Amino acid sequence: MSNTSDWRGARNKPQGTGGTNKGSSGASGGSNQVSGAVRAGAREIEEQASNVADSAKDLASQAGEKLLNSVEEQKAAGADFVSGMAGAMRRAATEFGHVPQAAQYIRQAADQIDTVSDAFRRRDLNQLVADVQGFARRQPTAFLGAAVLAGFAVVRFLKTSTAGSSAGNQPQRQE
Repeated sequence: MSNTSDWRGARNKPQGTGGTNKGSSGASGGSNQVSGAVRAGAREIEEQASNVADSAKDLASQAGEKLLNSVEEQKAAGADFVSGMAGAMRRAATEFGHVPQAAQYIRQAADQIDTVSDAFRRRDLNQLVADVQGFARRQPTAFLGAAVLAGFAVVRFLKTSTAGSSAGNQPQRQE
């Protein structure tokens, strides 16, 4: 019987008295330290992500400013080109002295082109795009014709500018 009572007694004894409880309280203190380290790491990651986002915003802003400056420069160059076309048309009108009616129409067209050139200089890009879209909706045939004429003018300008630069690059022959 003593074997039975020993067995039952061993079964009824509480196990892990003292040592286990101390270990679990130590583990909860360790988990608090880990949790604090995780929070600190998360804050540091958030700060770095915020710094990266701010840097990306600054770069995007700088790129946008450079793009707008480039567009403004191209807009001014385009306005100068259009104004030059108007001047060429006025010079051509003087050649039509024997047909005064044609010369008058050419001068009126040159005046309209100067008006467009001035509009390029005064308006910002959004206004210009809105104006072109509105004109294209109101007068699609005239818009298409103007686009074709502008294309021809650009091609002619590019041909003359590349022909002039390639002629300057040719070595001169000495005879």
